[in-house]
Amino acid sequence: MDLTELHVFGYAAALLIGLGLGIEREHNAGAVRAADSSTTSTPFEFPGARTFPLIAFAGAIAAHLGSVIVAVGFIGVSLVILAWYWVRAHADEDPDTGTTTSVAAMTAFLLGALAWQHPSLAVGLGVVVLALLAVKYPIHEFANRMIDQRDITDFCVLLAVAFLALPLLPDRNLGPYGALNPSTIGTLVLMLSLIGWAGYVAMRLLGDRWGLLIVGFGGGFVSASATIAVMARMAKTTPDARDTLPAALIANLSTIIQVVAITWVVNIQVSKNLALIFGGAALLIAAETAFLVFRSRSADNNARSDDSSGGFLDRPISLKATLSLAGILLILLIATRAAADWLGSTGAIAAAAIGGLADAHSSSLAAASAVGPTLSPHSATLAAGAALGTNLIVKLTLAALAGPRAFAVHLALWLIPPAGASVAALWLLPF
Repeated sequence: MDLTELHVFGYAAALLIGLGLGIEREHNAGAVRAADSSTTSTPFEFPGARTFPLIAFAGAIAAHLGSVIVAVGFIGVSLVILAWYWVRAHADEDPDTGTTTSVAAMTAFLLGALAWQHPSLAVGLGVVVLALLAVKYPIHEFANRMIDQRDITDFCVLLAVAFLALPLLPDRNLGPYGALNPSTIGTLVLMLSLIGWAGYVAMRLLGDRWGLLIVGFGGGFVSASATIAVMARMAKTTPDARDTLPAALIANLSTIIQVVAITWVVNIQVSKNLALIFGGAALLIAAETAFLVFRSRSADNNARSDDSSGGFLDRPISLKATLSLAGILLILLIATRAAADWLGSTGAIAAAAIGGLADAHSSSLAAASAVGPTLSPHSATLAAGAALGTNLIVKLTLAALAGPRAFAVHLALWLIPPAGASVAALWLLPF
């Protein structure tokens, strides 16, 4: 008989999920008992490496017998777990009454039931649950010491935008020249916010040694020009902080990654062309940054970098920056589509080059979204390349104005090879 018909894989997945969760819970219970030297006995044993597999296996059996049995079984398991928790909570020796193990046991039953029919999905979700249980101390450390009420408010705003505002935006072309798609614009703004959050969390978690570099990389997604200006100002106020140069350099890598990523949303062909043109430049920037980091690392510089980096990504979401980005994006979308309609590809490239003086991401996106009867993917790629080129000039100008001349010169010298590689790729590669 076919093993699939016997649901062997489902039962096996349930046992593996229960075993993994049980081992983790028993290991955690052992660590708790070892830390509490005053506890000499454990009359009420934690559910562990034997109980969890049995609970998950019971869930699979219940699913095999029918949905009603699953409901009855879940209620029964919940009652047993709640009774165990009540006894633990009223024990004389004042034991650990955390609810994590109780909730994990009930989750194991549901995962076992899911594994009977969808073993792959159940295993994937089991891995997620196991990871959440395993990173107990980093999560508690992050929640208690690394975030404040303002961060929680910002995260709620992000969730509201993602799950309340974005689904309500119409997915159709509106406005002059049909250049505005509210759903696409909302998705791109959300992507920028998520990237900002990723850089913010990474800086909070990794902190000391890599703080400034993470600020450079994460801040480059928000505004590479502003990031480089901040790094130049740091170089001016703290001449010995050599870590500002790799942080400014890696912000240009963020620009390339973001341009390729956001153009993928509106035109895959333009995004592929940009990846081919600037892929070599991205690799060179990454290699140069790694060289500078490992050349200049020292305890003193790392300490200064961490102290200096805290102000730039002070908040993961800036309402002012988001609204400014949306406004620039709307203007450039309309201007690029109008230029392409009036002047053809030449006008689109010129508009993108001018727009790149303010923001390379929006100009590249506008060029990619304007692809159609009047603008080819090749011309849109040239327009995006022109935007990146003029934006690079702005970055170096800001570096020279905000920081010492040596900082701007060194940054320009390190950016010459990546720029040369991009020009060569644009000249040699067929599109």
